[in-house]
Formats: sequence, structure tokens, C-alpha cells
Amino acid sequence: MATLQLNHIARETADVRGLAAFYEEVLGFERVPSPNYSGFQVAWLRLPGSPDVALHIIERDPAVAVSSPAAAGTSPPPPAQLPRRHHLAFSVADYDGFVTGLRTRGTEMFEKTQPDGRTRQVFFFDPDGNGLEVTSSSKADK
Repeated sequence: MATLQLNHIARETADVRGLAAFYEEVLGFERVPSPNYSGFQVAWLRLPGSPDVALHIIERDPAVAVSSPAAAGTSPPPPAQLPRRHHLAFSVADYDGFVTGLRTRGTEMFEKTQPDGRTRQVFFFDPDGNGLEVTSSSKADK
């Protein structure tokens, strides 16, 4: 069997610039060159230090049914009720600094610690209502 590697994750949105800016400002993604498609906008992003982790922000096709709470005109549930099966997760060495940044932005979030007592997690949503998790990456964060 062939060995697979993750190529990219795609998120569609009505606001390509706004959603791309969120991922750049909050999670540190960097914009990389992307194709110029006729008929819709895209923004391609990569995580510095993890060049194989790419995020493609794609303009939503207005003819296709909506797939996120924001696109449907509804609010997502509170972060404490983020569905376990539906989120992107990242890790960070400076967990406390990251959470402080979310607080400074006024981001609604939910924190918890895994049963191991070492791994801390914060859950929140991007502007389109997509679930996000950031977890501590070392025991030093405890």
C-alpha cells in the first residue's frame, strides 16, 4: 500500500480575506502563492515550521447548500459544546501565551485538561463557526 501524507485541509467561506486573516493572526499561518481561478477566490496558507500542513480557504459556491453555522446565518454552539468529531487541532509550546492572546481578542473559548493531568486544551470557533482546538505540547506547560 502507498504511504499517504496529508496535503491540505480546505475550508469554504463567503469571506476568503476575512477567514484567511483569522488563521494568519490567531494561528500564525502564512500566505503562500495560490492559483488565480476564474469565478471564485482562494487563499492558500501554510504553517511555518510545518511546511506540509496547508490550509486552503475557498470561496463558497452560492449554488451549493451551506455547511457551517455562520453560512446558515446561525450561531455555533458554545465552545464547551464543540462536537468531538468535527474540529481541527493544533499544538503549541506556549499554551498560556496562546490563551492570553485569545482572551485579548475577546474570543469565546472553553478550556479543559485531559485525564493525564498534563495536556491542556482550549476549544473555540473561527469566524465561520468551524471548531478549533489548541493543545499544550509539553509537560512544561503544566
